[in-house]
Amino acid sequence: MAASRTTSRSPRDIANVMQRLQDEQEIVQKRTFTKWINSHLAKRKPPMVVDDLFEDMKDGVKLLALLEVLSGQKLPCEQGRRMKRIHAVANIGRALSFLEGRKSMYRGSPIKLVNINSTDIADGRPSIVLGLMWTIILYFQIEELTSNLPQLQSLSSSASSLDSVVSSETTSPPTKRKVATKIQGNAKKALLKWVQCAVGKQTGIEVKDFGRSWRNGVAFHFVIHAIQPTLVDLEKVKGRSNRENLEDAFAIAETQLGIPRLLDPEDVDVDKPDEKSIMTYVAQFLKHYPDIHSTGTEGQETDREDRLILKEMKIWIEQFERDVTRAQVTESNLQDKYQSFKHFRIQYEIKRKQIEHLIQPLTRDGKLSLDQALVKQSWDRLSSRLFDWHSQLDKSLPAPLGTIGAWLYRAEVALKEEIAVQQAHEETANTIQRKLEQHKDLLQNTDAHKRAFHEIYQTRSVNGIPVPPDQLEDMAERFQFVSSTSALHLRKMEFLELKYRLLSLLVLAESKLKSWIIKYGRRESVELLLQNYISFIENSKFFDQYEVTYQILKQTAEMYIKADGSVEEAENVMKFMNETTAQWRNLSVEVRSVRSMLEEVISNWDRYGNTVASLQAWLEDAEKMLNKSENAKKDFFRNLPHWIQQHTAMNDAGNFLIETCDEMVSRDLKQQLLLLNGRWRELFMEVKQYARADEMDRMKKEYTDYVTTLSDFAAEAHKKFAEPLEVSFINVQLLIQDLEDIEQRIPVMDAQYKMITKTAHLIAKESTQEEANEMFSNMSRLKEQLAKVKDDCSPLLYQSQQLLIPLEELEKQMTSLYDTLGKINEIITILEHEAQSSALFKQKHQELLACQESCKKTLTLIEKGSQSVQKFVTLSSVLKHFDQTKLQRQIADVHVAFQNMVKKTGDWKKHVETNSRLMKKFEESRAELEKVLRVAQEGLEEKGDPEELLRRHTEFFSQLDQRVLNAFLKACDELTDILPEQEQQGLQEAVRKLHKQWKDLQGEAPYHLLHLKIAAEKNRFLASVEECRAELNRETNLVPQEGSEKIIKEHRIFFSDKGPHHLCEKRLQLIEELCMKLSARDPVRDTPGTCHTALKELKAAINATYAKLVEDPDKWKDYTSRFSEFSSWISAKETQLKGIKDAAIDTANHSEIKCTVEEIRHDVTTRGENLSWLKSRLKILMEVSSENEAQQRGDELAKLSSSFKELTTLLSEVEKMINNFGECVQYKEIVRSSLEELISGSQEAKDEAEKILDTDNLFEAQQLLLHHQQKTKMISAKKRDLQQQMGQTQQGAGGLADPGREELQKLERTLASVEHNRERQERRIQVTLRKWERFETNKETVVRYLFQTGSSHERFLSFSSLESLSSELEQTKEFSKRTENIAIQAENLVKEASEIPLGPKNKQLLQQQAKSIKEQVTKLEDTLEEEYVLHKS
Repeated sequence: MAASRTTSRSPRDIANVMQRLQDEQEIVQKRTFTKWINSHLAKRKPPMVVDDLFEDMKDGVKLLALLEVLSGQKLPCEQGRRMKRIHAVANIGRALSFLEGRKSMYRGSPIKLVNINSTDIADGRPSIVLGLMWTIILYFQIEELTSNLPQLQSLSSSASSLDSVVSSETTSPPTKRKVATKIQGNAKKALLKWVQCAVGKQTGIEVKDFGRSWRNGVAFHFVIHAIQPTLVDLEKVKGRSNRENLEDAFAIAETQLGIPRLLDPEDVDVDKPDEKSIMTYVAQFLKHYPDIHSTGTEGQETDREDRLILKEMKIWIEQFERDVTRAQVTESNLQDKYQSFKHFRIQYEIKRKQIEHLIQPLTRDGKLSLDQALVKQSWDRLSSRLFDWHSQLDKSLPAPLGTIGAWLYRAEVALKEEIAVQQAHEETANTIQRKLEQHKDLLQNTDAHKRAFHEIYQTRSVNGIPVPPDQLEDMAERFQFVSSTSALHLRKMEFLELKYRLLSLLVLAESKLKSWIIKYGRRESVELLLQNYISFIENSKFFDQYEVTYQILKQTAEMYIKADGSVEEAENVMKFMNETTAQWRNLSVEVRSVRSMLEEVISNWDRYGNTVASLQAWLEDAEKMLNKSENAKKDFFRNLPHWIQQHTAMNDAGNFLIETCDEMVSRDLKQQLLLLNGRWRELFMEVKQYARADEMDRMKKEYTDYVTTLSDFAAEAHKKFAEPLEVSFINVQLLIQDLEDIEQRIPVMDAQYKMITKTAHLIAKESTQEEANEMFSNMSRLKEQLAKVKDDCSPLLYQSQQLLIPLEELEKQMTSLYDTLGKINEIITILEHEAQSSALFKQKHQELLACQESCKKTLTLIEKGSQSVQKFVTLSSVLKHFDQTKLQRQIADVHVAFQNMVKKTGDWKKHVETNSRLMKKFEESRAELEKVLRVAQEGLEEKGDPEELLRRHTEFFSQLDQRVLNAFLKACDELTDILPEQEQQGLQEAVRKLHKQWKDLQGEAPYHLLHLKIAAEKNRFLASVEECRAELNRETNLVPQEGSEKIIKEHRIFFSDKGPHHLCEKRLQLIEELCMKLSARDPVRDTPGTCHTALKELKAAINATYAKLVEDPDKWKDYTSRFSEFSSWISAKETQLKGIKDAAIDTANHSEIKCTVEEIRHDVTTRGENLSWLKSRLKILMEVSSENEAQQRGDELAKLSSSFKELTTLLSEVEKMINNFGECVQYKEIVRSSLEELISGSQEAKDEAEKILDTDNLFEAQQLLLHHQQKTKMISAKKRDLQQQMGQTQQGAGGLADPGREELQKLERTLASVEHNRERQERRIQVTLRKWERFETNKETVVRYLFQTGSSHERFLSFSSLESLSSELEQTKEFSKRTENIAIQAENLVKEASEIPLGPKNKQLLQQQAKSIKEQVTKLEDTLEEEYVLHKS
């Protein structure tokens, strides 16, 4: 029974259960998160408390306070008693922006807030608020705590063995890697791993998740035991209930360990505990006690093993790359090269996943270790080399397959290319748009390349050159991939472009919204914001632009989902569309509300400015009026209420602006309001008595008007309550309307009475005692009148409403009864003039019965209703003035009408029942007889297939029964006795007519059946004749097409002894026997004569056709024609090929001759099918021809076949000759291109050499010369290689025409000339640089001497005594001699500088240096000579 109840649950019940579970989960999360938040807000100064999580987060104040406590940063916050929604949204937006600006501890990327918007938090949506709180807990506590954990050793004891790495052909990298359990990427897994490490050494407990593993409370006790074993008795824990364990664990953790109690036992002891709440609580243990176990040593061991694996992997990759390089440069054919590539590619794919796993980052910042980076570098280099090799193999295929392969490679790269997401969505969309255009241009040639490839794929070769089948199959698979994914790829690119376009609009709108939702400044700045809003939103039609983009994206997404067919991708796309729709729905509401907010701020600025200005002016005038006379003050302050309103408006506007503007503006507004309010308060205290000067007249007028209105109302109401009323629905309904109107006016009158009472008291204070007494007397009288109206109105209205319902129903029943009586009279009138057997009579009779029954029921209801109404009115105390006379008279009229109807219908029924029985019997028998006659007559007149008609009619006429006619005649006699004479005549005429039809039918039936038999046999006879004639026509028509020999065979088979023409004779004999049974005057009796004639004509046609087939002379016509044509073609092509073979071939006519030979090859392939046809045709014709003729034709065909073979041999020789010539031409082009390249290179080297002598210094010139020499060596090496190739292929070049050889010789001479000039130039430059080097050496010697001489000269001039003078003179003399030699060298420098052939600039510079040095030497000589003379004297 339980199972049946479960299976019978509706989807709605299941949805309700799911909703209930979700609600329970939200309740637990709300309670847990609130306790967690309060534990942190308690640290704030002053502390804060969250009572209702969803309500307290709406203004964003406590949310910002929580983030300040968690981050330690000060965040700006909008606060105040009059905070509006815009300020709350700004606070929440600031908090969300703060969260998005922080980076995840694991990913290193900014925190992502998915589907969390400011407006949802401001609305207090439970799921969104809980999602935000969980994000804060996850990133500020759980991730922060788990990211600081050391490495955790895996509980599994799996080990890996490392195989040594040897040669690349037989070895592969290690296939296993020991699992390193570093905490990375997922805080939940890290926290779970910490718990597992904490309780891992215990027995009987396994924590797999943060759900059911914690329900019994044992896991909490094991965590506490791991922290402090003395607090928990594990044996006692296993024997208690879940609630006891949970309560005990939470109590111990709170009292002994200081863990806040975030959970209650009933939160955890459920079928599906909330894992987020449990994670939040468990993280508290990690926060207080992070170091339960130490795993540093084990982690270091794991690191060493990882590094060893990475090093071994790097060795394997490098060896594999070397093997690939060797295989790539190995000389072999296309087939072997591709097989080698395929072998390496398979090994690459086998190891790819393992290597990609090894180079995954193991740290939170996503960086690779050094070993990982080296492995990744080697792997990327290997991948690039394999891809380049694959592309090279495709391009090396003969054209056009090589071109197709290059295109296919580019197409694959395009289809597999990843889209780099930029920081700005607009840039991403533009990038996708550019790539989309590029991919469209690339992929638009897919069909053309595919057709070309399909032709090559069918032939398995290109221009007779075979293609490696594996490579061809691989290209076919790649083509299939490109063809099947290109359309989807373009759809996806279009979707992604529009997606990022839409996201850019959303980001732009959010950024604009943040710039508009701020603390405002002065009115001018708010106007600028409003203008910016109007320009951005309304003038640029931002909403229309977004809607257009969204609709296009929606259509594109639908097409993309339909094309992709992936459920997961469809879910992702629809999820994005739904999330974007929800985000835009909330964002658009906020954006639309900005304008009204800005306009409200501007309006308050205007109102504030106007009221302040006018109030200040009035205050100045009012303060002056205080010193005037009493009358003047009374007259001036008469409009004081108006200025009270102005003062109130000023304060409202000012307070609004203080709440919405920035701090500086608010401070100015507060000061201005304080000054104005102070002046107002002082003034108002002195003049407030003048505010009521004009109010007294107004109050007296109001009092008089209200008294008149109330008196008229009371008099009118009393008149309605007592006026006599005849009881009817209309009268009572009108009374109810009047009473309802009075009842609705009573509250208004009460309010007016209360107002007039207050007014009267105010007036009485200012009036005499007599006037006051009169006024209060009127008020007392009005109060009594209003009280009486209220007391009388409600009961009368209620009783009238209760009476209206039965009255309405009573009048409806009376109206219905009169309508039904009228309908009964109409029906009886119709029935009196209508026959009883007619359909209309039966219909109206049924309607009459229904109406009578309806009248009875309606009369009963009327009697009950009238009694109910009369009783109600009689018993009511408030309805005494209701008159029932009219109602009683209406009831009596109803009874009289009903009795008249009963009498009239009774008389009519007695007349009808007398004739109905006999008439019914007559009609039934008559209908049955007419049906039989009608069916029989239709059968006699029916046309169609004689055989089918014969079968059905024979069956029908054999079953005709005389009893049908007898039953009809008897019923007619009985009916005649009761009918009047005028109706009997018509009845007898109808009987005679039907009886005659019966007799005629019995006479016609036998002959009708015999005619059908003859017609059926005749149809069979004619069908056989027609079959024979169709065969003869077919044979006659096919003779020109298929030949007479085949038709003769078919003719003999068809017209054999058992053929259709013999069957015709048998059927003709049967027709003659049937016709003999007909009368002589029957036209059908002549049928056999027609058949005899047809049979005779058929036999004559058969004989004539056979004779014509036998005498057909055109058997050999088609054969002879095609034989002659084929023989002529062989002779013509043989002559053409001999002419090509004997003629001289040059570059001018090579292409034309090649095309001609290719056309002949194509014709040979086609004509080979003609030869096969001739052989098969000759074999067939020999069966219907003479032996001599067959022998002659066979000899001719054998000779023709031999000629065709000779033609094929000659064609192969000519093709070989043309191919050899083509290779020679191709070689000439290669040699010419190489020579031109060498000439160009030599010329460039010569031009660069000219720049050597223009350099700024000798070292740079020497470096350029060295570079120039290296380049010339390379050119010389290329020249030698080219000459060697030319020598090897000299024999092949003999086929070139004279102009080709002359062109190559001319290029060789040009190259030799350029080389000769370059060598001379190089020798000249070498000589010049040697001179320049010698110059620089000599210059350095002179300059060094000048420097040394200057310092020495200073030293020996500073003598200290007369004794040293002699030695110093000797030294001066020695310096003079050495200076003379240096002077000679300086003179030589000047000479060398003028002789070195450098550029103008360098030559001038060298000459200036030489002259400067010479001048310095000369100056030194003069100085030494002067000093020598001076010292000597």
